[in-house]
Amino acid sequence: MASGITPSEQFVFSVCRESFLSLWSCANPRGKTTGKELADILVVCDPDIVLVSVKEIGLSITADPAVQRQRWWKKAIEQSADQLYGADRILRGSKNVVLADGTEGLAIPPPDRLRVHRIAVALGSEGKVPLKFGDFGKGFVHVLDERSFTVLLRELDTITDLTTYLTRKEQFLGKTSPIFEREEDLLAFYLKYQRSFPEADVIILDSDLWTTFSSGADYRKRRELDQASYMWDRLIETISIDLQVDKFGFGSGVRDAEIGLRVMAREDRFSRRILGKQFRKFLDRTETIRARMMPAPSGIVYVLLACPHDTGRQIRTDELQLRCFVARGLFPKAQTVIGIATERHERGKGYSLDLTCLHQATWTTEDQERMEGIQKDLGYFVNPTQTTAHEDEYPTTKE
Repeated sequence: MASGITPSEQFVFSVCRESFLSLWSCANPRGKTTGKELADILVVCDPDIVLVSVKEIGLSITADPAVQRQRWWKKAIEQSADQLYGADRILRGSKNVVLADGTEGLAIPPPDRLRVHRIAVALGSEGKVPLKFGDFGKGFVHVLDERSFTVLLRELDTITDLTTYLTRKEQFLGKTSPIFEREEDLLAFYLKYQRSFPEADVIILDSDLWTTFSSGADYRKRRELDQASYMWDRLIETISIDLQVDKFGFGSGVRDAEIGLRVMAREDRFSRRILGKQFRKFLDRTETIRARMMPAPSGIVYVLLACPHDTGRQIRTDELQLRCFVARGLFPKAQTVIGIATERHERGKGYSLDLTCLHQATWTTEDQERMEGIQKDLGYFVNPTQTTAHEDEYPTTKE
């Protein structure tokens, strides 16, 4: 257990870390000037910040249920909202996250693109108190109990999937007043309508909507197919760990590596399924395929490179960067290209990873000439083979 963190906070932190990986999740961040705890959990993945406050409050002993509820609301929800608002204000005036040990963490996104999402996890009511959520004066606060928090973050287990849901939920609740008992039922409604909320004057959700949805054959098949996506998560986490313990080798430096990892981490679960499958196929064929380009549904292009084990790291990285430049020219709409290099897959031998990020908003005549020169002199992606594949997030199945 992390130092200074309660069992309930540890539960929430573990779920966040599992969903958003180690580089972007931190427990008990501090204010730079005060040194006081800002929130229980902080997730930073530019341009999004997710602030989480955890309160475990038991019901007071009183004969009046109304007094019980009022006291619990104040301690478990209103105090969390106040903490989240304070953390929001301080972070908007900071340049970097301050970790629990006082060291400097990731950069805070600049105000012009920063998006803050506030979550209060309220525990201890034993299901006897309905949760209040909404704008408590300084912005929307999502209020969840232990079960709904677990379902939400394990179902929407990428930063893009979660923040998209939270944003669309806020917009939906600003126009409609749906009647529902549990957050997971609202989530099922959202997923059923292809990750959107339909417009309606009145919406009443069944109390067992999540149970019905999550037990369906299509949902179970989607979860099965999504297993391929977690190879992408493992790839991100492997590079992240090397980056954090300063084992990262060549490339464009630590800052560039974090930017590249962040781009990879912003791929949603469906995109990761496609990328994970393609990455696995590439690793299985490195004896015959040295490099390939992978355009993602997000618009990002990934370049994969596998070299013999005796290839020098700098030589490998130089080739990776040149191939990324060629890929940028071959995909005019893709302003960002991420390169990943490793060794050819050989049983019994280890591997290393290099990561580079190329972001180039414009493509000039000079760039085109340079790209063609690289292709002519080095043969990089001269006649790339293009393959297409169709993938449905929820493939239709028969019971």
